[in-house]
Amino acid sequence: MYPAPTLAPIQAPELFARMRFAEADVLPTAAERCRRATEAARAAILGNTYRDKLAVSFRTADGALHRLQTCVWAVDGDYVVLQTGMALPLRAVLGIEFC
Repeated sequence: MYPAPTLAPIQAPELFARMRFAEADVLPTAAERCRRATEAARAAILGNTYRDKLAVSFRTADGALHRLQTCVWAVDGDYVVLQTGMALPLRAVLGIEFC
């Protein structure tokens, strides 16, 4: 597991609804994207089983880095569904920090 960027402050979930995401993936290689998908699936298992919170680092369309501390409820090929019911595009996720 590679560390997620820690430079971005943790955002309030209410601000998430106004964020826009780029169409391009933020990770350059297929290996990094595969690792991200594995981490997201693990986060969903931990979120549903233990209600563990974690920090999700992601990039918005304007290039800004953000972190959100939340539980992950579900993951599919394109989106990560968070505790608040919001869907974060998997292509925008830079990393997941397990606490």
